[in-house]
Amino acid sequence: MSTRVNPIAEQSKKWLCNAMLELLQEKPYNKITITEICDKAGLVRKTFYRHFTSKESVLVTVIDLMFEEFYEYIQDQEMGANEMPLAYFTFWEKHKKFLHILIQNQLYALLNDQYVHYLEEMAHIVGGKRAYLSELEKDYMRTMLAAGLWSLLKKWILRDCSETPEEMARMTLVFFDVE
Repeated sequence: MSTRVNPIAEQSKKWLCNAMLELLQEKPYNKITITEICDKAGLVRKTFYRHFTSKESVLVTVIDLMFEEFYEYIQDQEMGANEMPLAYFTFWEKHKKFLHILIQNQLYALLNDQYVHYLEEMAHIVGGKRAYLSELEKDYMRTMLAAGLWSLLKKWILRDCSETPEEMARMTLVFFDVE
């Protein structure tokens, strides 16, 4: 049985996410209220709570939507593990303003928390050469990869993307011994 997506509900969710992102450009996260998010989106609090449990859950949804965009891109391009780092840094360079906002508001850890789930979804691409690992080892490997990619990305963003995505991809392949 397929679940139908309510387009009005999806639009409301998108408006709330966009409102949060706009407010984050104007003021610190801890000064933003749910009422302000709703007002900016032109929606009532009841609608907010239909979709989200907190301000943080809005940001997690934004991160999830970004991952979906990235995942669709790599699926369309039929990328293997060696091409992934370039796609990764190219993608995040386009979203560096958002990452700066997360870092400034001490919310960057939200990205790492989601990474392990994303890597699990991409196991057929990322962990293909390590099929011999046990499930426990694969879980630890995803945790290590997530933390490593998260840290590299943060350092690169804090350096204002001084290195090109190509340079970052090359280093990543060396660091993770993928080449």
